[in-house]
Amino acid sequence: MTLFRLECKTHIKSLMIWIVVVAVLTLGLMSMFPSMKDSMSTFDMSTMPKDMLKAFNLSDMAALATVGGYFGYVFQYIMIASAIFAAMLGLNSLAREESEGTIEYLYAQPISRSSIAASKMLANILLYTLYWLVTAAVSFLVCLLFKDSGTSASELFKDFSLFALAGWVMGLTFFSIGFLLSSMLSSSKSAMSLSLGLVFLTFILGIVGKLQDDFQFLIYFSPIEAATPSRVFQDGIEGKYMLTDIIVLIICCLATFWIYRRKDLKV
Repeated sequence: MTLFRLECKTHIKSLMIWIVVVAVLTLGLMSMFPSMKDSMSTFDMSTMPKDMLKAFNLSDMAALATVGGYFGYVFQYIMIASAIFAAMLGLNSLAREESEGTIEYLYAQPISRSSIAASKMLANILLYTLYWLVTAAVSFLVCLLFKDSGTSASELFKDFSLFALAGWVMGLTFFSIGFLLSSMLSSSKSAMSLSLGLVFLTFILGIVGKLQDDFQFLIYFSPIEAATPSRVFQDGIEGKYMLTDIIVLIICCLATFWIYRRKDLKV
């Protein structure tokens, strides 16, 4: 329990920074909706490549004239940032102790490696969950602030409930992959670059899967694509993608415990 509290305390400052930045960014992006909705509903898409529109979820410009459609488009980029945050939490969780030399102190305590991994995993899951709950709540309130009279608040809440669940699973998937990588690394110095590489690689795989029917299976390797607000608002949560994320999450966490118990720690 002490290690759990210490892990939460270590990341609480960065958690607050991420929450504030994302909240301000969401408010700023959504504040442009009233002035842009009329032009978006009449925008001529015939001059733009269809593949490009599909890749960036712009196929239906009329939907962007609604608060849900506009939010679904702009928030997909904040989803990328959220995925990076989740991956960084995972990558820093175990490797940071060896990188900073504190693993020697932990290893000298009456605590098993499994307990170390479990405490860090639970603490960081809690941190991401808090981040995502606040982010989803702020996003919903902002959408209520800018919604037009024809948009039902109850229907918007239903869409956001599905979106919040999909985004939470998405983030935990990236966290679990980062957690697995952290058990293999002895330094957290490359956490940022690995997080960026992991997120953008899977994001690109999702775009390729959308554009090429022969490679549609690549969407299974893109948690962001499966949880994109525009997709969730339109089609709901697609169980096959969520199931894939959950399987990856479980396998990565179990593999982390197995690897970390057998790892030669750098002390």
